[in-house]
Amino acid sequence: MKQLLLYIKYAIQYSIDNKTLKHLKQFKRWYHDMHSGETTMSLGLPWMTYDAIDFLEDITSVEMNVFEWGSGGSTLFFASRCKQVISVEHDKEWSKVLNHKLLDLGYENVLLKEIEGEKIDDYFNLNPENADDFISKDNKSSGLSYEKYAKSIKQYDLNYFDIIVVDGRVRNACIKQAIPHIKKGGYLIVDNSDRSYYLSEFNFLNNKNEWEKREFMGPVFFQHSFSKTSIFRKLIN
Repeated sequence: MKQLLLYIKYAIQYSIDNKTLKHLKQFKRWYHDMHSGETTMSLGLPWMTYDAIDFLEDITSVEMNVFEWGSGGSTLFFASRCKQVISVEHDKEWSKVLNHKLLDLGYENVLLKEIEGEKIDDYFNLNPENADDFISKDNKSSGLSYEKYAKSIKQYDLNYFDIIVVDGRVRNACIKQAIPHIKKGGYLIVDNSDRSYYLSEFNFLNNKNEWEKREFMGPVFFQHSFSKTSIFRKLIN
């Protein structure tokens, strides 16, 4: 009963804040998952809004090259559907868990890169809402720079990736690094984009002549609070 009441609370608030009722259709799916004992890893699904997952199931194909910041169920999802997955993870222990899972499943098309944050002296002079500062608001990341983490995509060709997922640390910094590496017709996926500063520096993504934008709002696996996943399709080189 407590879970149901929390869901209703967040559903009502989300309806008011976002002027939408689209998320209500996912209640049955959310309720089932909350009581299933499953995880996004056991299901092999991204930890995103349900409508975003459905959209990704429709657009993914075996020819696609994928890059992601933040690994987990999404890594397994893309590995099972796409040609190549390059996944960058900042958490050493989580990398070990995922590596074991990849071995168990026999996926050989995933390159998992472990890149931790690095200690810096001027952390408190920087702003996590500035994409060029490479720091996170997360308390566990206090004092750390994720510049190498965000710039890890630079070793790959421009206009190369079909899908780039931003779902880890310093997401605004990763978005800035990602954009030149998305091919024409490719997709930029930003999870938890209801945190407005992730996209606040990138108003050009709202240019309908250059980017096709979709926003998927609603409930997420195994949590009561709601979220938004934004997906941008690149229309130009």
